[in-house]
Amino acid sequence: MTIALEARNLSKDFRGFKATNDVSLSVEEGEIHAILGPNGAGKTTLFNLLSCFLAPSAGEVRLFAKPITGMKPFKVVKLGLSRSFQISSVFPSMTVLDNVLVALQSPTPHPLRFWEPLSVLRKFEARAMELLEQVGLIPHLRRSAAELSHGLKRNLEIALSLAQSPRVLLLDEPTSGMGGEDVQRTVELVRSVAKGRTVVLVEHNMGVVAQLADRITVLQYGTVIASGSYDQVRKDPRVIEAYLGEEPTPGGEIQTAGKVV
Repeated sequence: MTIALEARNLSKDFRGFKATNDVSLSVEEGEIHAILGPNGAGKTTLFNLLSCFLAPSAGEVRLFAKPITGMKPFKVVKLGLSRSFQISSVFPSMTVLDNVLVALQSPTPHPLRFWEPLSVLRKFEARAMELLEQVGLIPHLRRSAAELSHGLKRNLEIALSLAQSPRVLLLDEPTSGMGGEDVQRTVELVRSVAKGRTVVLVEHNMGVVAQLADRITVLQYGTVIASGSYDQVRKDPRVIEAYLGEEPTPGGEIQTAGKVV
């Protein structure tokens, strides 16, 4: 199996504080790989290292076997890796359609041609409509991004990431702050956009991970404490104690809100 994204002994120090410590993981092409852990475990730092928004203190990152450590993020995007962010990163005053049009033209020479009329963006409109259809935003394409609900903004962010035609898509807590109905819609969306590409997601919702993830890596204090399938990870005593702050049940399974998952 081809390894799409690989971290080798990644460490990141912030003035003596180790946010990640000797983290290694490999993500196979075509899989959905989840990164779990309690608050402060180093998940977002690891995401920033994988996408080259941070440079590691030690270790390296490889994208389809090519070292990308130290590259500028925009160059990594051109190599096929795109990401969303935990905090909304859309242009709130622009329409949903215009947000996607700007994302589609960003890898082209057009952003440097400041003298060109805005009408040149219209040649990207067909592809923009395809992306908006994929994420369920056609009914909202003329609304400003600021008017969207939290869940729909997340959908728009995924559309912006897909505009780069990534082979590897990183999603940082795609269901954060959502209610149950929005969560399930996002699960279906992630499953849809994962077809034909590799997805890595940071996620706090164990139910979401159970539905989506082929494999899971669990962090605690910046260190990998477990990895494997959902069934393997949910019974690991270190995961139960670190992620939920609970001792294993007699059956050795994670309990959430009184339910075994």
